[in-house]
Amino acid sequence: MEKIEKQSLYIVSTPIGNLEDITFRAIYILKNVDLILCEDTRVSKTLFRYYDIQTAYQSYHEHTQDKDVSLIIEKIKQGLTVALISDAGTPLISDPGYELIKHASKHQIRLIPIGGSSAVLHALVASQLPPYPFYFGGFFPRKQAKQEALLESLIELDATLIFYEAPLRVKKTLSVLFDVLGDRQVTLARELTKKFETFYYIKLNNFNSIDIQEKGEYVILIHGFQTEEKPLDQDVFSMYESFISQGIHKNEAMKLIGKKYHQSKNTVYAYIKTKGASDDN
Repeated sequence: MEKIEKQSLYIVSTPIGNLEDITFRAIYILKNVDLILCEDTRVSKTLFRYYDIQTAYQSYHEHTQDKDVSLIIEKIKQGLTVALISDAGTPLISDPGYELIKHASKHQIRLIPIGGSSAVLHALVASQLPPYPFYFGGFFPRKQAKQEALLESLIELDATLIFYEAPLRVKKTLSVLFDVLGDRQVTLARELTKKFETFYYIKLNNFNSIDIQEKGEYVILIHGFQTEEKPLDQDVFSMYESFISQGIHKNEAMKLIGKKYHQSKNTVYAYIKTKGASDDN
């Protein structure tokens, strides 16, 4: 059997729903280290009971104080064998753990990843979208200004975009995605590996036509930028002037034009400016 290495930190993936989605190696490691660090011990107890894991455990989460992290590092240096897990899936992937990893690296503690479930990959392979390249942004920002700024920076990225989102915010998020990115193919993955696992395959312009359940964590996957943009032409100027005459702000006008031509707002702005259209409205 594998020898548990001292002065090392095991980063162990656990199931994201179905408790049987865990590797034999992960179970062995969890049973044979001296200590398991859990994001939430109440959640981890369910896994421990299922696999009869009797290893000592303690909480480690985003609010764990620096002095406690230092104590963990010191214990590892003294020979204690430690595994890090999150509530579900792979630690650090939108879960706590990075601060501990940084401290461990500074002290030359070896990091040993134990692979397994990840909601990102589960969703991606069944999304019907290009599997690579992909961009994972973690949890979608809550404030609309940050949402729009982020999406604007990704609008021309030729990669499948992936975000986590809470169920009560999914519909509003889809609306923002449509406003900024235009009409793209989107996949919603809900309750992955669980009894009510659901995939929705939709276009952003008709997301309101489906019954989106407002419970269960979601992964949202959006088709990346496709090089099907139309070249900007003289019609841009008349459209721009028309939008302005309707009282639409110039930034919003350029965004709307960009959607029609599958171009970014910045590209439209540059075209209007260089071609001499009035930008002073």
